[in-house]
Amino acid sequence: MCVNSQLKTIYKSLFLIVYLLMSAKGLSQSLYKTPSGKKYHLASCRMVENVSEKITIEDISVYNLTACKICKPKLKTLSNAFSSPNKAVGASASVQCKGITKKGTRCKHKTRLANGYCYQHTKKNNTSNGHQPSTETTTTLCGARTKSGGYCKRKVKNGSRCYQH
Repeated sequence: MCVNSQLKTIYKSLFLIVYLLMSAKGLSQSLYKTPSGKKYHLASCRMVENVSEKITIEDISVYNLTACKICKPKLKTLSNAFSSPNKAVGASASVQCKGITKKGTRCKHKTRLANGYCYQHTKKNNTSNGHQPSTETTTTLCGARTKSGGYCKRKVKNGSRCYQH
């Protein structure tokens, strides 16, 4: 019985090691150095051409490279690799925006941004759907009595009177 429990712990630890190795492989990024040699880029960046040289993370400090301002490559570490910030970094296949419109329906725009939101729904502010909170205004008729005895039919906001009444 003791041997059986030791085998289970060995299998569990082997499984954990294999899992960590597989996830570490998924964290690796393909980085490229342009021929000018001043910046580093992701493979999906438009600045990367056929003449770009593939580099490792260690080469960045050796060549004293800075990050590209277009593709904004982030050097992932284990601490922030599993967080998904809502930033429009990189590009992917064109998909329908995940944003919700003011009417409550799904946005119809197509996007290639990595976060899945179109330009209108990227979270520039702290609202839930990317739109400014609307202040509801109601439009009604003035309704004041006219000289002829009828009611004024001019449209006014928030139940007030028109300019004549």
